[in-house]
Amino acid sequence: MYSLAHRILKNLNPETAHNLSIQGLKLGFYPKINFKNTNVLEQTIWGRRFQTPIGLSAGFDKNAEVIKPILNMGFSFTELGTVTPLPQKGNPKPRIFRFPQHQALVNSLGFNNKGLDNFERNIVNTNNSENFQDKIIGINIGNNKETKEIINDLEKLFDRLYRLGDYIVINLSSPNTPGLRDNLKSQSFEKIVNHLQRLREKNNSKIPILFKISPDVSEQEKKDIALISLANDVDGLILTNTSIDKSTLGTEMNGGISGRPLFFKSNKIIRDFYTLTSGKIKIIGVGGVFTANDILTKMKLGASLVQLYSSFTYQGPYHVKKITLDLIALIQQEGYRNISEVIGQHS
Repeated sequence: MYSLAHRILKNLNPETAHNLSIQGLKLGFYPKINFKNTNVLEQTIWGRRFQTPIGLSAGFDKNAEVIKPILNMGFSFTELGTVTPLPQKGNPKPRIFRFPQHQALVNSLGFNNKGLDNFERNIVNTNNSENFQDKIIGINIGNNKETKEIINDLEKLFDRLYRLGDYIVINLSSPNTPGLRDNLKSQSFEKIVNHLQRLREKNNSKIPILFKISPDVSEQEKKDIALISLANDVDGLILTNTSIDKSTLGTEMNGGISGRPLFFKSNKIIRDFYTLTSGKIKIIGVGGVFTANDILTKMKLGASLVQLYSSFTYQGPYHVKKITLDLIALIQQEGYRNISEVIGQHS
């Protein structure tokens, strides 16, 4: 039944299909998947136990509406958002396009979401109604398009949300908010890093703070980001967001590309940052993950965890179960006792 529903959704407009998927998940229309004997995939990172290294990246559950369904479908963690302080409609439609022959998506959404009040309420209601032992929730925050000073928005969001998640992500890398990526330049990046860490200290919190990085950064920007991250004990980097380089698709439309064409570009960034930081900063690898071998590749290059999104939309609700079981088999076949042993082997 779920596979049939997925086939129908794939023939609809991508944004319509996404909205219907969210509604279906809220109504309980999804397969409930329980894994046993996942010890070979378990890791403790930032003091949290991740049952597997496989998570859902930000962008799917923008408004924290389907936390339980996502975690029940086999993801060991889910990243909510990107949320902004005020509700935001985003860029004009249509703004999501499929390129199935390339296993790719292009989106120019622009942080469309229902805002902080709605987002916070949804997480509180979920946390109050469910026992989420061993389930990890990340919260991805960003600024409203009209905001002049990004730090003001990040402060509002952090102060309201830091108690509600297992880690916070600062999104400085979406190509669909004008000027956002300028915050990855060294002085701006260091200012934001320092401000968020001071906020955490002020609130007597130890929540990990991660930064989501663009795949389109220059070699010098990589070095600057790595140096600033090391100097300020940044907890983690998410590598990477979507890319504005759509040459593989032969299109110049607005937006960022995700899916298979991003795989090798994000892999190079993972390898580079793992080397530049001497493996001292945790990396979540994102971009073009479709198979268990893709996960293993990203981890061997330096990622401790991996997120996916495009392959989930293309392959459907049983995708996470399949790649998790395949990953267990692959790890055992290669003779590892635990998946953490592979991290950084090919960096």
